Amino acid sequence: MPTGDTIVAMASAPGWSARAIVRLSGPAVGTVLAQVCGVEPSPGLKVARVRLAPSQSLPVLAIVYRGPRSYTGEDAAELLLPGNPYLVERVISTMLRLEGVRSATPGEFTARAYLNGKRSLDEAEGVAATIAAVSDEQLRAARDVLSGAAGVRYRAWTEEVATLLALVEAGIDFTDQEDVVAISKEALGARAGKVAAAIEARLGGREGVEAARSLPRVVLAGAPNAGKSTLFNALLGRERAVVSPIAGTTRDAIEEELDLSRDLPGAGKVMLVDLAGLDEEAAGGASGVIGAMAQDAAAGAIASADAVLHCDPAGRFPVLATRGVVIRVRTKADQPGEDAIGQAVPVCALDGWNLGVLRRAIAESASAATGSAEVIPRHARALREAALRLREACAAEAELAASSLRQALDALGEVTGRISPDDVIGRIFATFCIGK
Repeated sequence: MPTGDTIVAMASAPGWSARAIVRLSGPAVGTVLAQVCGVEPSPGLKVARVRLAPSQSLPVLAIVYRGPRSYTGEDAAELLLPGNPYLVERVISTMLRLEGVRSATPGEFTARAYLNGKRSLDEAEGVAATIAAVSDEQLRAARDVLSGAAGVRYRAWTEEVATLLALVEAGIDFTDQEDVVAISKEALGARAGKVAAAIEARLGGREGVEAARSLPRVVLAGAPNAGKSTLFNALLGRERAVVSPIAGTTRDAIEEELDLSRDLPGAGKVMLVDLAGLDEEAAGGASGVIGAMAQDAAAGAIASADAVLHCDPAGRFPVLATRGVVIRVRTKADQPGEDAIGQAVPVCALDGWNLGVLRRAIAESASAATGSAEVIPRHARALREAALRLREACAAEAELAASSLRQALDALGEVTGRISPDDVIGRIFATFCIGK
């Protein structure tokens, strides 16, 4: 991305507010402030007026920073003005008319901070993760990265893998040198395995704290006409799934985000999934093929779910094949039914009775399913690759071990920034908002 221009963007949330922030960074900040606001580019807080037209001006507060003592490491400024979207647009348009000034691209302010040595690559990602966090787990993961604590761990692992690679390659390349002693296969396995175990423990068995596009999946399972779709709609607070007394109405899985923070602060969101009813006889009749496909899809969704709401109005719950947490739900609790074996949550989706209790149970189960891992998604993918390659190196001969260690080092380099291909850097900063 070009860095010689002066960039400008709105840095606060869009819409109406008491105050809005317009951010600038680049070599022409002083010129922009002088021409638009009539203020000197010396550092500090200044009261100014933005000239919008010959007879129109807008009072603003200008905070001026001189590089390198700024967020981006460049000359920078922030204008605080009334949070009227029209006025904000007028101010930005006025600045864009000046030579050398352009609109910032998503994440460009933080990208410049990285390029100017003000932020490491992992800390820059922490900024984006903090903005995108929708739960306590995601916020902790973001803070871990933003504070630099994650980077310390990653760099320690990287140094150890680099040392192991050097020892293995020395044994391969300098076998004729008496003073060069190659690392033994046992020692390599122990040290590489220790790093792999540390990475796996940090991942906690999941691929990081996922953003909204990869939320914990909570599926509704049960026999046909068990009240799943009615409960699905009640949890969402709107009519999303078709409800009918005819068994088998739901064939395809229906997915919707469910925000649970109202019932358990910090819980965030889950992906709620309404499935076809579980029916061993669904494959019979003229629609046997379609019914069988629906049953297979439902079984697969249950098996891979993070949590399952097992619904039955009679309180009978056969065992389900799933890796997730199972919450037994006695639907249609306004009607007579048998006592459930074990603990079940009785609800009435028609009038909302006890739905709050169920929502809290879902939130707690989703939190348990995500575990305690505090790793943002891109880091998790790279760390999982590194752990896999380290496990390979543990049992491999020298040449193959060296290849696996190099791959592990490359994977770790993606999160430490020491190995940072342009496409990786571009992908990171493209996830930012404008003005960040």
